[in-house]
Amino acid sequence: MANKECYQCGIPITGKSLKFDIGNGKVEDFCCFGCYLINKTTGLRGEEGNAVAFLGKFGFGYFLAMLVFMLSTYLYGAHMTPDDPQAKAFTNIIKYIILILATPVMILLGIPILKNSFSRHNWLNFNTDTLIAIGAFSAYFLSVYSVLTGKSAIYFETATMILVLVTFGRYLETSSRVKASNFMKELLKLVPQKARVLIDGKEIEVLAETVNVGDIVVVKPGEKIPADGVIIEGKAHIDESMLTGEIKPVLKKEGNQVYAGTINTDGSLKIEVAKPSKEWTVNRFIELMKEIRNSKAPITRITDTVSAYFLPVMLSLSAGAFAYWYVEEGFEKALITSMSVLLISCPCAFSIGAPLALWIGLSEAFREGIIIKGADILEKLSSVKTVFFDKTGTITERFLQVHKIKAKDEEVIKKACALEKHSEHPLAVSFENYCRMKNLDCDCKVEDFKVYFGYGIEGVVDCERIYLGNKKLVEKIGLEIPKEIEKLEKEAENSAEIPVFIFNDNEVLGIITFAQKIKDEAPIAIKALRKLKLKIGVLTGDTPYFAKILRKKLGIEHIKAGLLPEDKIKEIEKEKKEGKVVAMVGDGINDAPALSKADIGIAMGCGTDITKESADVSLVSDDLRKVPLVLLLAKKVKRIIYTNIFWAFIYNIIGIGFALTGNLSPILAALAMVLSSAFVIGNSIRVKNW
Repeated sequence: MANKECYQCGIPITGKSLKFDIGNGKVEDFCCFGCYLINKTTGLRGEEGNAVAFLGKFGFGYFLAMLVFMLSTYLYGAHMTPDDPQAKAFTNIIKYIILILATPVMILLGIPILKNSFSRHNWLNFNTDTLIAIGAFSAYFLSVYSVLTGKSAIYFETATMILVLVTFGRYLETSSRVKASNFMKELLKLVPQKARVLIDGKEIEVLAETVNVGDIVVVKPGEKIPADGVIIEGKAHIDESMLTGEIKPVLKKEGNQVYAGTINTDGSLKIEVAKPSKEWTVNRFIELMKEIRNSKAPITRITDTVSAYFLPVMLSLSAGAFAYWYVEEGFEKALITSMSVLLISCPCAFSIGAPLALWIGLSEAFREGIIIKGADILEKLSSVKTVFFDKTGTITERFLQVHKIKAKDEEVIKKACALEKHSEHPLAVSFENYCRMKNLDCDCKVEDFKVYFGYGIEGVVDCERIYLGNKKLVEKIGLEIPKEIEKLEKEAENSAEIPVFIFNDNEVLGIITFAQKIKDEAPIAIKALRKLKLKIGVLTGDTPYFAKILRKKLGIEHIKAGLLPEDKIKEIEKEKKEGKVVAMVGDGINDAPALSKADIGIAMGCGTDITKESADVSLVSDDLRKVPLVLLLAKKVKRIIYTNIFWAFIYNIIGIGFALTGNLSPILAALAMVLSSAFVIGNSIRVKNW
């Protein structure tokens, strides 16, 4: 029979589970009453439910643990007071009160960890959970023994605080993954829910998922295409940026393939569905994302690696110490010594050493507008050897900008702007924004507006027919381009800019050139990455025309253009096969598979929400300098983690030596553990001085 899992937090239940009615007569298994209480009060499950569950357990445990801690300080002070019968009686009462307060913490926070540590699957796979369970419960049972026998070795505060700190850490890690778990839901929103199918000459609205191969769907301007298919009537500019990253809409006409989720910007289309829904590009994209997420191997913690060797040794030493001292001085000495060995080796420094530095690192990153979705991500950032960038919206500005305008007079520019107001083309939007910044009055009357697909636009502006378009449209009208304007056109082509001509029926009146500007901070960021001795590359779905500009201005040689999402993944896999840790920086939805396939995916702030959800690191701003900044932070955190682990290891070796010889009392063992933790905390705080 398969192992049961807690309905709320998912922890395996190896013993008898607690069964509760969750409503509608449905009974589920829970690992503890706390998980049932969280489920009952919030109704949340999965990653989000786990985060709330851990937070609820932390709050409850912290409240009781602080009461335990405060009462324990009285006990430590009571040892220094004269022997007074009334004081002794009161102290005994306090001990039992502490026992009563500590026990719910051990049950609520400790039992799930204990079960997970010693389940059928983890019995021989020692990890940090095992160390935490051994350390916390050793301190607890030693304290219970002391209370029942009248001894002074009371360490309930140590046992409870270990579990409270660990639970808080679990909350931080789980809450950082809550948004990522919603990625697929956001991705599904790209495809429209309904489609208009042409049946017997009539348009019938149906659910998009119900359309079949061979159906004819009608798509009007501004609508999303509901299915992969082939255009059988009409033509339009299609925004395919979600798939290719190309910011310019692509002209599609009869016989051309179109994809579900892409946007029809300016034409009416009839499309014959060519594939079943499961084979649509966007759905294959979703399956690819699921596959990538499922194939990610769990990161092995440094502390777990140490624990795998450390715990068996400690259990053997503790058992050996018990046997030796039992023969030499009897049961009580043997028990105290063996428990001292376990207490001094309590994994507080091990369990805090890495997470605390990572948590502070995450906080510092957040201060800089860098959101890292998990401590394991920050840990892995320190090992990055290759950084790939998408081009559009990452190294370059997202939208094309007006670079130069040469016109007969200002009136020509105003008329051109008035005409562009009727177009939804990205170049028209950029030109309109430029005119707005220049405070140009573009409220001229426009009539008889027309679109020449793949060429430009036409309209009558204040009784004059005006055209805006490419060189092919100029030639189609039968005009010659003046030498002065032709010179600007050639300069634009040499600079990888896009020229647009303004003309009427008689002559060319001017030219507008649009440039894709490299971000001002890009050279600084690339230079900083080179200082870190990292390999830098660009993977883009855009056309190759801009590659030579990047090589010239940024000195980046490794540039691959014209790539689909699958091609970007192949480039990343090629690098990973060489044993390099790869980071991918992007901003568009089309970057999501590459961001997930890379060891570290970094999404720029100007990216869509869906890209941020698929990435491991999100930059609130679109400042490229944050990329080398987060890598520097990760390296600092890694150094501090190694220092913490080294200290914890040395501290244990020295402390265990004293404990084995019977020269270290449990009180001193606890004090040594506190001092060790204090060192780890102080060392971790140095992350702030990066």
